[in-house]
Amino acid sequence: MVSNNQLFHLFLFLCFFQITCLHAQLCTQEQSSALLQFKQQFSFNKSASYLHCDSVGILSYPKMESWKEGSDCCSWDGVECDNNTSQVIGLDLSCSWLNGTIHPNSTIFYYFPHLQSLNLAFNHFGMSPITSEFSRFTRLTHLNLSASVFSGKVPIEVSFLKKLISLDLSGNYDLRLEEPGFELLVQNLTKVRELNLGDVNISSVVSNSLLNLTSLTLLDLSSCGLLGKFPDGVFHLPHLIELHISYNLALTGYFPEFINSSSPLQHLRLISTNFSGELPDSIGNLKSLKTLYAPFCKFYGSIPTSLGNLTELTRLAISYNNFTGMLPSSLSNLGNLVKLGVQYNNFEGKIADFLPNAKSLSYLYVGSNNFSGPFPSLVANLTSLVELDLSNSQLTGPLPSWVFSLPALCYFNLSNNKLTGHVKEFKSTDLIAIDLSNNSLYGRFPSSTFKLVNLTSLILSSNNFSGELDMLCHAVSLRLLVLSSNSFNGSIPQCLGNFSTYFSVLDLRKNNFSGTIPNTFVKGNSFEIINLNGNGFEGTVPKSLVNCKMLRVVDLGCNKFSDKFPFWLEKLRWLQVLILSSNKFHGPMPASKAKFPFLNLRVMDLSDNYFTGPLPKTYFKNFNAMMNVIEANFKLQYIEKSLVGSMYLYAYHYHDCLTMVIKGSTIEMAKVLTIFTVIDLSKNNFEGQIPQIIGKLNSIRGLNLSHNSLTGHIPTSLANLTMLEWLDLSSNKLTGEIPRQLNNLKSLAVFNLSQNQLIGPIPQGNQFDTFLNDSYIGNLALFGPPLSDTCSDPRPPQQEDDTNSSSGFNWYVILPGYGCGLVWGLVMGYLMFSRGKPQWLVRIIEGERNESRKRFKKHAHRNRGR
Repeated sequence: MVSNNQLFHLFLFLCFFQITCLHAQLCTQEQSSALLQFKQQFSFNKSASYLHCDSVGILSYPKMESWKEGSDCCSWDGVECDNNTSQVIGLDLSCSWLNGTIHPNSTIFYYFPHLQSLNLAFNHFGMSPITSEFSRFTRLTHLNLSASVFSGKVPIEVSFLKKLISLDLSGNYDLRLEEPGFELLVQNLTKVRELNLGDVNISSVVSNSLLNLTSLTLLDLSSCGLLGKFPDGVFHLPHLIELHISYNLALTGYFPEFINSSSPLQHLRLISTNFSGELPDSIGNLKSLKTLYAPFCKFYGSIPTSLGNLTELTRLAISYNNFTGMLPSSLSNLGNLVKLGVQYNNFEGKIADFLPNAKSLSYLYVGSNNFSGPFPSLVANLTSLVELDLSNSQLTGPLPSWVFSLPALCYFNLSNNKLTGHVKEFKSTDLIAIDLSNNSLYGRFPSSTFKLVNLTSLILSSNNFSGELDMLCHAVSLRLLVLSSNSFNGSIPQCLGNFSTYFSVLDLRKNNFSGTIPNTFVKGNSFEIINLNGNGFEGTVPKSLVNCKMLRVVDLGCNKFSDKFPFWLEKLRWLQVLILSSNKFHGPMPASKAKFPFLNLRVMDLSDNYFTGPLPKTYFKNFNAMMNVIEANFKLQYIEKSLVGSMYLYAYHYHDCLTMVIKGSTIEMAKVLTIFTVIDLSKNNFEGQIPQIIGKLNSIRGLNLSHNSLTGHIPTSLANLTMLEWLDLSSNKLTGEIPRQLNNLKSLAVFNLSQNQLIGPIPQGNQFDTFLNDSYIGNLALFGPPLSDTCSDPRPPQQEDDTNSSSGFNWYVILPGYGCGLVWGLVMGYLMFSRGKPQWLVRIIEGERNESRKRFKKHAHRNRGR
């Protein structure tokens, strides 16, 4: 039995406990008011947080909405109080939709002297600086300002927070930590365990003071612009679990030796650094290692067998290096692997010899090596595969049907092999990207594939697939469709133009498609590249193409289009390539009325059509992308489309391919540089003179106006085209002399003026010494090397007159030439008939032949040397 006295004491204890708890839960009025004033500095916008938070799996919501006047601030969302003192000791406002700036006079800096933890990550603070007032929180042990759009210089005062255990400033791409800030930070924060400065611009040599941070468990200095050699000792810090120094392109170092197996290191990322050398055999001592990412480095040599000892390893990526030899069979011991990436090295052997039998393996990238043999059968057991890349692996034989039954596939790349057979229906409904290009697959491609609601990329080029595209309308998420070089047929479905949201690349070149192109392109569509070259399309160019505001490439060459020039395309300001060659386009090209027609056009190929009238002078005048291009100011890029994948960019990366006549030969370019600039108007019925204005296009590489009916002189302004590599004006009716100013075209490799009515001497020196007779044949009044007729010009020297007569022949040049030949012929004929076959004449003639051969060989050798 419990006595009354005991009950009384129990009652008193409960009352005291309740009063204590109530007292502990009530924050002070001044702290409550300070927090409410802090709240008023911000608006709440979901876009300020949700992208970052979703990517790391954190729920985002406006925590401050629960903060109401009159209620206990210790009960507010994100606020933590000390149970004994009621002082606010923690603020977690991460992922809280905060949109605004934090001012130095903010109340938060003056009423919270006991604050120990402050988390403002994943908000949007409007590029405001990190104020030095943060140093007032002298008791802070945890400070997280990551990915919250801070900018400017990190104040040195942050290094005064000597009690910090965790500091995270990562993900603020406009933050910089200038000297001596980084050195002070490392010297003062001796208790820090987690130091995350990823994406903060440090741009200095790595401080050796890092070796004094013996409590570090996490160090992230990725994308910091670090320079010089990374200290080996950092790898050996006694408690270091995670080390991330990726994306520091100027950072050098070697993979260190690990003499004993006591290292706690679990996660190591060296992506895109200048680390080099071989992997040491002692890597097998890192028994705790779970993640090793070292792609895009400069490692070389063979992979040590000891790597197979790392049985805890879940992620191994050593792609894009210079590793050689065979991957050790010991890798089959890595039964916990989730990701394996070894592509783009020089490994050899058979994939089956090293492939781990890991039931959890979800990401397998082994393409672009020197592997060979049949499709590895072990893949059939990897039922968790989400992404599979066996591209460029020299795989041969039939493609096994079971590969289409892998249930979880999202990314599937078998491109550039020698696989044969049919493609079956895919079991996975989650497929996002399929790349089977450059194999020997054949038959009808399963139409059910187009019904996959997540499919964004389908690349089947260079096979022998057949069938129609009647199911294309179901591919509602498709962004990239490349079916080139197959046997597909039929017409394009009417729904094509209705893809308004995603569809950006349509490549159907070199197939058997026919019919007309639907005139259904809606406003707001995303098409960037449309390549229909080499089919049987006919009719007119749909005017609704003008709705494709993002178009960069339109290639309709080698079809049966019959239309006038589609001048409305001049409104597409991003258009870089326009190819209408080998069709039945006709009529004159109208003078443009647009203010800036074809503003970014770099390639115009209208060759082999029936265009008439004068050359398009107004277009030449406004081709701004072909004028005054300073290549040193441009990063060399290809005309391409990239769609973001998960680990790398493979099937999501598309280079536009063009087929053009370049330097006299038909060439297919698998990649097209954005600085590639060409005009080809050959094989039409253009007439009139070549306008002087064409000389403004001083950045073009190739100009082909051959096989037209152009008249007049070669404009001297062509000498301004200093980047020109080939110039073809052959098979026209051009008159006058070859301008000596063209001698300035020092990049010119191919030059063709044949079959015109040109007169006078051929300029000598520079590139003209490399051109052979073929460049000038068919111009009866031209003379001088390399032509075999070397009779000199009888006229006295005179300045070139660009306004000479337009007549095709100048008789004062031709008649003396005939005279010279006539006298020589009569004399030689008389001697031969009167004396038989004089040996002295034979020696002269044979000597001339030998000299001619020597000159020809000399010019041919120079031309090849160019």
